[in-house]
Amino acid sequence: MTSFALARPSVVHAAATRHKTGRHHHAVYLGGPSHHAELLMDADSGKILYAENETLSWPPASMAKMMLLLVAEDQIRAARVSYNDPVQISALAASTRGSHIGLREGHVYTLGELMKAAIVKSANDAAVAVAEKIAGSTDACVRMMNEKARELRMEDTRYGTVDGLPPTPDHDIDRTTAFDLAILARSIIHNTNLLRWSSLETAPFDGGRILLHNTNHLVGHLEGCDGLKTGFTIQAGFNLTATAKRNDLRLISVLLGAPSNPQRFSQSAKLLEWGFNNYTKVHLVNRGQPLPMQVQVESGPTIQPVAEGDIALVVPKKEVSDVKLQYSVPQVVQGPVTSGEPIGQVIALNGTQVMAKVDAICPVAVGGAPTSINPVVVSGAPTSGNPVVVSGGSSVR
Repeated sequence: MTSFALARPSVVHAAATRHKTGRHHHAVYLGGPSHHAELLMDADSGKILYAENETLSWPPASMAKMMLLLVAEDQIRAARVSYNDPVQISALAASTRGSHIGLREGHVYTLGELMKAAIVKSANDAAVAVAEKIAGSTDACVRMMNEKARELRMEDTRYGTVDGLPPTPDHDIDRTTAFDLAILARSIIHNTNLLRWSSLETAPFDGGRILLHNTNHLVGHLEGCDGLKTGFTIQAGFNLTATAKRNDLRLISVLLGAPSNPQRFSQSAKLLEWGFNNYTKVHLVNRGQPLPMQVQVESGPTIQPVAEGDIALVVPKKEVSDVKLQYSVPQVVQGPVTSGEPIGQVIALNGTQVMAKVDAICPVAVGGAPTSINPVVVSGAPTSGNPVVVSGGSSVR
């Protein structure tokens, strides 16, 4: 793996909240060259670990293809098209310039092959062909992309092209933000299999006639990096949305407006390395896990409640000892209690801050009549990522 020098970012945001910056902004320094906006996010929770100018309006350039491919995946999932569908290259697709692979009018390729070329090689001609296949025209596809952006609550994103290519040089018409790009990346990671292509350093196209070289140079050089997409125009500069996974922690980085191709990769690598070096995921509760307490059902048996869902927190490594579990669960209830019925809560705290909650539920159905109850609160704290729990308290009704 390539080694990148590491510098600590200066500001960390603890939650995924919006911080409006407007058009006036300052250059950000991450121990090196300037860029215009950056963000680091936990891919599972959406928690922002670091951000500067994350709502600055900026051209995505070829990262517009991320949304194109997400809506293509939606159409495939809805069975309107399939990866193996033939796509005949139109005159418009064949004449598309910028980054391209030289598709010829009238030639036929599968939709999956064209999607692969769009994400690996950032091929504009392939992107236009994909758009025409899934929507009938590039204009119709742009409408689909904007609808999807609204669905994802990408509030500061507007698409005017399917590929990010400006109609005229130095006049980008697509706009987005680092925050919105991270939202988009999360959706791709969790709802598609596009990483199977974006994780490839090289990929064959058209039966090996063309070898596609990944424009994302972190793939194969930064540990765990398997995506996602580069972008460049004169106005945008050098952009990169990247993702990497180490053990069970997946991070998303977005960098906008770096001054050169090498600098966008070195800056993004520094940000990702900083995240992995300083944050960890603490698993507290698993779905269906029995909780460390017994609850008496009056005129019935005792039951051991279970967690309705998982709780896992991404926290600074230095704060792991501050993470605690709190159980708000009664010792006695009156029935009937149905299987899966909530009878309390499991609360995860970092210090005094509530980070997550899940219901404590009854694992079986038992008889009686439910009454209003006041829970006993008990707490515990994880050690080395595993929760230590303490139960107790008086009987309540």
